[in-house]
Amino acid sequence: MQGLLRSRRALVGAVGIVAVAIAGALILISALGSDGKQAAPTTPVSTGAAATAPAPPAWVPGAAATQKLFGGIPQTLNVLGDPKAPVTMVEFADLQCPFCGEYAIDALPAIVEEYVRPGKVKLVFTGLAFIGPDSETALRATYAAGLQGKLWNYLDLLYRNQGPENSGWVTDGLLRTVGESIPGLDADALMAGRSSAEVDDAIALSTQQARTARVDSTPTFFAGKTGGALEQVAVSSLTADAFRPTLDALTK
Repeated sequence: MQGLLRSRRALVGAVGIVAVAIAGALILISALGSDGKQAAPTTPVSTGAAATAPAPPAWVPGAAATQKLFGGIPQTLNVLGDPKAPVTMVEFADLQCPFCGEYAIDALPAIVEEYVRPGKVKLVFTGLAFIGPDSETALRATYAAGLQGKLWNYLDLLYRNQGPENSGWVTDGLLRTVGESIPGLDADALMAGRSSAEVDDAIALSTQQARTARVDSTPTFFAGKTGGALEQVAVSSLTADAFRPTLDALTK
């Protein structure tokens, strides 16, 4: 893949990607809960091996692998990893984008094990919905899962079960079954939370941040020292090897 030429184009009317620095505080869903208090990670910080809890029932393909990948790693809303990790990497993605799914399957597992689980890097998911109606339907459910501290599990399972663009694959049945495949996630609350004010605000903010950062394709990544400026990551493929030089340099 040459640069991001295989990426799914987004935000019609944008003039292409330019090198920009964005604030390190690029977190889409506020770190404050609905009661105004600081939200706490819903899973414990772990820098050791993956959790050995029994795998969930495989209601959808990949459920056990997803649970193993993220087990023991803290999640707070749309952030995966130790909140004090010295490096932050942000991904702009659309749930229907096949190349976003390629990254999730081919690159993300190694990035999680090598950089996130040891506490070196935290990941921030920034959802966009431009491909079609299924994009927003999937994004709303994903952000609703984030309100229960399970966004990354949910996101991963949707990518593992991704259908063709705009084919109607994002059904209520799929969204509920994905939720039921994740231990500790309340599927009823997830389905209800899709239309919540918190999810509305998260989608509006993610769209605005993409425009501010001049993102016009997915997936697009930014990385840098936590609390500092984040620079766009230029990748030639959607494999872990494409990200290692940037992440290794930042975590030295």
